[in-house]
Amino acid sequence: MLLQQLETLDQELQYLYQEKDINFEQLTVFLSNREQLLHQCMQVSEIVHSTEWQTAIARTELIVDEMNQLGQQFALDYQKLNHAKKSVQLYRKFQ
Repeated sequence: MLLQQLETLDQELQYLYQEKDINFEQLTVFLSNREQLLHQCMQVSEIVHSTEWQTAIARTELIVDEMNQLGQQFALDYQKLNHAKKSVQLYRKFQ
């Protein structure tokens, strides 16, 4: 049951990552819920020793990679925005 909930939540996270405009409040809730589910799963030895758990760990690694990529993309977007802002300020200075 816990692993099924975790898998469903992971699917929702994947869908959320693919959206053009990410809802960060929803992302925060999903990640918090996922963390709680992982802790609950770790309390059950049958889960920890199952192949489904290994699959969940692999999905966790993918989620971490996606979060890193998302962070890098936002950093790049911020740099572009900051550069554009400076260009506009410089343009206005010479008007």
